[in-house]
Amino acid sequence: MPSTDTPPSITSVLIEIAKSPVQTLVLGWNWKAAFFSALIRATIFFFTTLKAGAAAALTATLAEAIFAAVVVGILGAITQRLRNATPAWLAGIVVSVFLPMVLQILQYWFHLALHTPHLKAGMIATYIYAAVALLFNWFAMRHNALITGSEGRPLWRDMVEMPKLVALFVAAAPMALWKKLASLPEE
Repeated sequence: MPSTDTPPSITSVLIEIAKSPVQTLVLGWNWKAAFFSALIRATIFFFTTLKAGAAAALTATLAEAIFAAVVVGILGAITQRLRNATPAWLAGIVVSVFLPMVLQILQYWFHLALHTPHLKAGMIATYIYAAVALLFNWFAMRHNALITGSEGRPLWRDMVEMPKLVALFVAAAPMALWKKLASLPEE
């Protein structure tokens, strides 16, 4: 039987996050988002700083892994809360534009304080990754994957679903365009 629950508005979700930040952001920290982001973002920083030497690359890698684990886990908690928010298009914009901007600002100041060499290349690469990854996480969460806490499931079950989710994610924009074009009146 379909659920009679009305999806929350994006405004109500954001107000809930603001009213209960510890509950939402700390206790709701999304370890799945943190784990994958730390792994990928640290790898990006390793290769973008490698020309400064192995020590600099390893320092940047470790720093980015720690930074990503903390910050992206929090952003993953926000994304998880926004997964069913309406209107979905606005939630998608918040997740794919606003959250990556917040992440990049924090990341820039973090690495600037650490004097990370070749910062520009790492920042550009990780911004592109962040926008796509956060949007994918939101998409996957809307399909009940990558969710943590009482609503989540084991990581291995999420991984079994990944090929299907990636295919659906890649096909989502062309399918939406196709539907829009098909609905236009013929001349």
